[in-house]
Amino acid sequence: MGILKSIFILIAYIFTGGIVLAFAVPISLAFLPFGKHKKVFSYFVFGYMKWAVKDPLPLFQVLEVTELIGKEKVGKSGVLISNHQSFFDGFLVMGNFPSIPLIKSSYKFNPLFAWIAALFDFVPLEFSPAGLSKADETLRNHLKNNELIYICPEGTRSLDGKIGKFNSLAFKIANDTQVPIFPVVIKYSRPILSKSRQSFAFGKKVEIKIHVLDEISPIGNENTAKLMQRVQTAVETEFEKM
Repeated sequence: MGILKSIFILIAYIFTGGIVLAFAVPISLAFLPFGKHKKVFSYFVFGYMKWAVKDPLPLFQVLEVTELIGKEKVGKSGVLISNHQSFFDGFLVMGNFPSIPLIKSSYKFNPLFAWIAALFDFVPLEFSPAGLSKADETLRNHLKNNELIYICPEGTRSLDGKIGKFNSLAFKIANDTQVPIFPVVIKYSRPILSKSRQSFAFGKKVEIKIHVLDEISPIGNENTAKLMQRVQTAVETEFEKM
């Protein structure tokens, strides 16, 4: 039963997402000034993410957000980070907090996202010195424009449900540019679309809690490692409480 439900949800994801894109892409390209369509088009996608998590997924007993605390704490500019438990993390975070995401190169294998990637307002990350340097520069430019960027510092989904070691990119950028970090903590009642093979079979509805912590800002001459450790400790502590 869980496997059949999984197949149905995947088909529904591709179908409904395709409908959204079928309307969003032509409207964006036909009626918006050149160079402006990416941001507006992205908001169509954010709206789809929010709708998917709010309505159809609870309706089909896949998942439901039962707790969302501290949404007002996220500012309009800075570095938004979250722990990375599931494929749904992006839907949960960007659906509630429209932001410019850092997306690793494997996005091109997503059957829905690959063909519209060039139109989407996001920062691609290739795992090479040149790729990291380019992503770093692009993210800093977005922050100079007072925008909100979103990074999952673990870099990949959890295999065991625990929070992995954070990578330094988000914290180095925040420290160098002296912008606040907005930590979002996500906890699922059981693994779903994580790196665990069993999590791909949808069974009993998954309940989700989302807590936004107080912003964490760089302090004086604090180095990147200490800032990163402060944020990771805060996220892990809240995760355990949840």
